[in-house]
Amino acid sequence: MVRAKPSLRRYFLTDPKKAQKMPRPSIRVAFEPLAVSCMVPEGQTIMAAAASQKIDLRSDCGGRGKCGKCGVQVSPAAHVTAAADNEARLLPEEARERGIRLACQARITGPLSVSIIESDPDLSEPEGKHIVGAVPAGEHLHSLAYRSAGGSLGLAVDIGTTTVALYLCDLRSGDVVHSAALTNPQRRFGEDVISRIAYANDADHGLKELQNAVVEAVNLLIDRSLEKTGRDRREIGPVTVVGNTTMQHIFCGLDPCILGVSPYMPESCAARLYRAQDVGLALKDRCAVYLFPVVSGFVGGDTVGTMLCERPYLRDQITLLIDIGTNGEIVLGNREAVWVTSCATGPALEGAHLSCGMRASTGAIDKVAIDPVSYRVDYEMIGSDGTSRPRGLCGSGIVDAVAEMVQAGLILPSGRLNEGLPGVIVDPDGIGREFVIAPQSNLPAHKPLTLTLTDIRQVQLAKSALYTGIKLLMKTAKIDRFDRLVLTGAFGARFNWRNGIVIGMLPEIAEGTDVALVDNGAGQGAIMALLDERLRDECSRAAADACLLELAGDPDFAREFALHTMFPQRLK
Repeated sequence: MVRAKPSLRRYFLTDPKKAQKMPRPSIRVAFEPLAVSCMVPEGQTIMAAAASQKIDLRSDCGGRGKCGKCGVQVSPAAHVTAAADNEARLLPEEARERGIRLACQARITGPLSVSIIESDPDLSEPEGKHIVGAVPAGEHLHSLAYRSAGGSLGLAVDIGTTTVALYLCDLRSGDVVHSAALTNPQRRFGEDVISRIAYANDADHGLKELQNAVVEAVNLLIDRSLEKTGRDRREIGPVTVVGNTTMQHIFCGLDPCILGVSPYMPESCAARLYRAQDVGLALKDRCAVYLFPVVSGFVGGDTVGTMLCERPYLRDQITLLIDIGTNGEIVLGNREAVWVTSCATGPALEGAHLSCGMRASTGAIDKVAIDPVSYRVDYEMIGSDGTSRPRGLCGSGIVDAVAEMVQAGLILPSGRLNEGLPGVIVDPDGIGREFVIAPQSNLPAHKPLTLTLTDIRQVQLAKSALYTGIKLLMKTAKIDRFDRLVLTGAFGARFNWRNGIVIGMLPEIAEGTDVALVDNGAGQGAIMALLDERLRDECSRAAADACLLELAGDPDFAREFALHTMFPQRLK
């Protein structure tokens, strides 16, 4: 009797060691409306497939299936795995019936067409801005150390946790001839620096993936700027780079894991100098890349750049400078002494980790007003044609909404919703769970756009972190007032700061001071150091002389933080 040979496929599947070696079948996936088609391994998530094609889908939770923001429409629906419990909770049944799935959870099992509902939008910065006071218009630069690299142009780069911005500068006139920005593609690995440090530590080749993502983003911005201006790549000489300490480490390929453990300090706080080829920039090899000095693991080159922009250390007036973004960096002082600290505001103030939060792009509600008598909600949207439905609330809209709800008595000082008032939705136990901002939206199934109790709690934590940081920094520096308040950052320069006082995010004494909104202090500092090399020494002195307050080591922090999660009593 002749025995049939065992099936090779069956042998691989029943032997775990052999199964690991068996390649998975490749499946074709098409991404619309981008007209991008590729082959991916069976079982790969849609998110991973998109990332392989440099398609950045929104992923506030870093692909862990918690935020519900990476919705895509798939066809045929049978060619992805069934929705797990967490996906079913985040997506209404009606949406799933229409083929809406979470890209980070749905795994590909057959040929698939993926329609992108919302991707990370490209951003733009104003063009032609001249940075006053850096180099007078028409003045030639003096003794640039990198003149041997040639070039009449330079690049200033601001690598934020959320956004990467690039400024193409004329080194002779001091003009910004073009600027461009896009969402930091590292977002797919996590929304904040802690999650990206964890990815660099835990994932195979994690650091290399993170570095490649941001370098490719900078190279893309270089290409766009050159195309827009008709300039030649060979004209570009020096480059300056600012970012928080983690972003700067990742950009130049340094392991950021040291920043995730106590005492949270980098290998060195000094400025660093590289060649373009060392970091992967698509420029002449001899182009010099200058990375700003940092103060600590959480007070980075972006804060030093903002200090250079505003120069509080040269003023008699006391300046309170706040860069509000995913982290909150605070600078306080004058020519006598400058104190700095950093607080973990989290991404809530930029719209992330909130049920209805989004970036400040088309369809985002950016202004909210609530009638304290009728509780009618009025709002304004970015890029609205007057007929479209909102897609969510961006940071300025979130602060407006919470402040207006506090003023109208819809939110109690504890943060609890005031049940019984119009627009407040309660659960079966009679607890207020959410407040309706817009009855219909462009969310899945056009469900109401609401601000939930959990969202409000996230805002409380963020605003308390910032307020506590300001209070303890003033206490430590023995300063009880300030003459100037400077707000900057992706969110800081764009929100209604008076509403920040209403919700207890900024101190009340800010009302009587000179308030300045600086669009991108870090980027402006990078431009200044690009145009005038002497200012780089000034940066190093500013970073070295700054007095650092580590909030984690302050014995009063926990108590003050808990106290200031409360909202101030509403005005009568």
